[in-house]
Amino acid sequence: MTVDDITEYGRETDADSEAAANVSGRGVGVTDRTWRRLGHELTNARSIADFVRTVERYGWTPPLLALTLLGGVRGVFEYLSEPFAMSQGYVFAGWQLALGINLLYGLFFVGFVCFLYFGVAGAIAGHLSEETAMETAMFKVGGYLMLLFVPVVIVSAALAATIPAPEIVVAGAEPVSEVVASHEAVADSPQMRVVGTMMAGVWILVGFLLLPVVSELYGIDKKQSVLSVLPVTLVAVVATQLL
Repeated sequence: MTVDDITEYGRETDADSEAAANVSGRGVGVTDRTWRRLGHELTNARSIADFVRTVERYGWTPPLLALTLLGGVRGVFEYLSEPFAMSQGYVFAGWQLALGINLLYGLFFVGFVCFLYFGVAGAIAGHLSEETAMETAMFKVGGYLMLLFVPVVIVSAALAATIPAPEIVVAGAEPVSEVVASHEAVADSPQMRVVGTMMAGVWILVGFLLLPVVSELYGIDKKQSVLSVLPVTLVAVVATQLL
């Protein structure tokens, strides 16, 4: 091997290293831009199949963050609609603990409802499908769809803050009947009836948007998709009105 051959080999090696570095740099940039374009990719998907592929590509992080956000907002709503907190003007000894408990409850409630609603719908669809028994992407899509509740729960929290404060009733120190009556007074207020109507409307919207996704994930027709989604949606709407 001559000196010229060694020199040429060194140049090729340097060129290959620079090319690899450039490819690596471009990869990082594409990843960053893709995360920023998540919303655009979801809302501008050309088909349900493209939408599902986008959801699958981004994994569990976005839907889990969406559920965490909704759970936090739900917890604030629960705190603002608590009769004792209302009667105390929301600031009292131990209010931080009460708020924390409600936040934990909100996270649990949202997670449980999401698992139950989309799990049952997916189980029914899997039973009707000849191809798929259960599809985990159902829960990922569910996380995105649950974001529709966030603005409604924020408005609901604002409405709850306008409910006249009931008489001070302390659970454990007052008769159970009086504690129940204070909660019923809040639940029967015009503001909470509006909240129930809005929540029911969002569940109907979620069910409507879920129909083509179920059809795509499980390979079933429109009629079977309706049979999968309609029962759980009706239960969710009725439960929202009763609770």
